Amino acid sequence: MSTVRTLVKNTSVLFLSQLISYVLAFFYTLYSARYLGTTNFGIISFATAISGLFAIGTDLGLSTLTIREVARDKSKTSKYLGNHGSIKLILSIITMTALVIFVNVGTFDNTTRFVVYIIGSSVIINAFGGIFSSLFRAYEQMEYQSISEIINAVLLFVGILICVFTKQSVIAVSLVYVIASIVVLLYNFAMCTRNYGLIHFQFDFSFWKYLIRNAYPLAITSIFALISFKMNTILLNMLTTSAVVGEYTAAFNLMQALIFIPTVFSTAVLPIFAKFYVDSKDMLSYSYKKSLKYLTIISMPISMGTLVLSEKIILFIYGAEYVNTIPILKLIIWALPAIFLSYILGTSIASINKQHETIKATFICLLFSTIGNYVLINLFSGIGAAMITVLNEISMVLFYMYIMHRYGYKVPLKEILFKPFIASVIMGIAIYLLNLDLFTSVILGMVVYFISIFLIKTFDDDDLNILKQLLPKKITEKLKL
Repeated sequence: MSTVRTLVKNTSVLFLSQLISYVLAFFYTLYSARYLGTTNFGIISFATAISGLFAIGTDLGLSTLTIREVARDKSKTSKYLGNHGSIKLILSIITMTALVIFVNVGTFDNTTRFVVYIIGSSVIINAFGGIFSSLFRAYEQMEYQSISEIINAVLLFVGILICVFTKQSVIAVSLVYVIASIVVLLYNFAMCTRNYGLIHFQFDFSFWKYLIRNAYPLAITSIFALISFKMNTILLNMLTTSAVVGEYTAAFNLMQALIFIPTVFSTAVLPIFAKFYVDSKDMLSYSYKKSLKYLTIISMPISMGTLVLSEKIILFIYGAEYVNTIPILKLIIWALPAIFLSYILGTSIASINKQHETIKATFICLLFSTIGNYVLINLFSGIGAAMITVLNEISMVLFYMYIMHRYGYKVPLKEILFKPFIASVIMGIAIYLLNLDLFTSVILGMVVYFISIFLIKTFDDDDLNILKQLLPKKITEKLKL
């Protein structure tokens, strides 16, 4: 299978699993929220959030490092699997112990403690199972990861429905998470053993030093980026009212929901970039530029369309009481193109072994986010937080571009942005002037946008050749591609 077909296959299966997971998560969250009530649902939500936060300590960049190195040299599979597994097992035990201590030190009731123990266990199990997901990605067999995600979503959906209809307690609902995690772990273990061999825990301490030394920049970068991304919400809670936080969060969540697109794409492309860095640096440069171009083609019309249709979107999803969210959404949605670019640039930097360069960049962005949010939230409330979100993501892209440029990988930003932006403006004008209902406007906007990008020749001969590799020969002959 060609590289292009492999990339499309992996992106497609990951996109499908994410879509199925989102749909099922919407329904089981809805059912559990209504059944459990605000108090018990709040306990589940808190347990999930705090466990997810602690789970950061179970990986520390090891998964990304394993994907990169095994993708380049499959003979390293056993060594990385065994040592990565040993380190992750120790980190998981330490993380779970820290979570238990945290819950017992805090002033939590017994029910909350038990739920945190149970949900925390499921999160730790999932984190440990990330070892196997790393190999699926390194071998570019994302269908196994996709199946495991679907299994997890289906089990949660069915299990929570059973709890609702049989009137079980919040403890029983939380146990569903553990059962789903164990089943997924067993599936991943079986697929990994069948395809790559049985995991044997290894304790090569000199190799552990190598792993930790190369992985920790990835971990620190992720932590800085996460805090920077969430800083606006934290400071809004401190500096404004609950109403302002709700208005901002409503817009922020709509933008954040779309980040799965670059997440899926960068997951699929990392092993390819890692191999190209060793085998063909020219192909790496070519591939990451094309990736930036295609993600810009996707993100730009989303931002423009949301800008024009923001009022219709907010009134349809949230209702008239969220009218103050409309200007926030109009602004914050422009962080999306920058986020799409930063995901690919960050993946590219990791693939060329320069992950340590990103620590300084993400730390500067964290400082900018903290100071900027403090100043602009005091001046402009939720609008100020949205402004800093956009500026912070643009800053991240500029830093990452500088790093890539330093090592010989230029980013033709004008070439990437100009034509998709022009096509998006044409689309925006069309849906603004016609002023149709939301769903008709979305369909019309898609048609106008794609006609526009073809008319202004956004796709060159290389893009058409890539398309030819994806389509069956009979279709390309009929289309005369």
